[in-house]
Amino acid sequence: MASSGTNTFNLSVDELILEAYERCGIVTPTGYQLRSARRSLNLLLQDLGNRDLHLFKRSQTTFSTVASDETYVLATSILDVMDMHVLAGGTTGSEISMARYTQSEYAGLPNKSTEARPSHYYLDRERDAATLFLYPTPDAVYTVNYFAYNRIQDVGEYTNTLDIPVKFLPAVTTGLAFLLAEKLPALEVPRVSLFKQRYDEEVLRAIEEDEERTSLYLTPNLAGTGFAVRTG
Repeated sequence: MASSGTNTFNLSVDELILEAYERCGIVTPTGYQLRSARRSLNLLLQDLGNRDLHLFKRSQTTFSTVASDETYVLATSILDVMDMHVLAGGTTGSEISMARYTQSEYAGLPNKSTEARPSHYYLDRERDAATLFLYPTPDAVYTVNYFAYNRIQDVGEYTNTLDIPVKFLPAVTTGLAFLLAEKLPALEVPRVSLFKQRYDEEVLRAIEEDEERTSLYLTPNLAGTGFAVRTG
């Protein structure tokens, strides 16, 4: 028996919406229902982004500091920053890891105008755009590298595909069916609750699949019986 030989399956926005409505028992949604579903789908993607920081939205970014300037406004798509490094020689040399301050730690620094090679940073996650504060204030031009976690893109046109990996499609489809079912008074409460339960389960499976993989080592535990587990 022959197989398709392809692995390019995906769903456009309108196909995903129709699938979600069919699960609710609606085969031909009205124009208003389609618009309502697209709005709900945008809300669902925000919920998905709030549940975890996903590897598929992580990107590596590099920027150059400006001497005597400790403040840098980041792109509006950036939700959070992790694993920041500065080059030891300014624009050359090995990478040196930078530690992250909390808001209270940064606020408590006695002299924020001290200038040297930055060793710490504080990220103010403001509503419109996150702002990065470096400490000490750079005394020269330094190359800084970091990983940024970005927002999931908006739904947009009905012919678009979503800004998510295919493995998240089952969770998003079930989640949208749940949100649409909440708007349909004819659906029984147990069925609506089932959509919510399945959505949570499918999101968890997708997030677990999206985690980083590391090597696993088993070594004898010399202090007792069994083995010690080490990753890396």
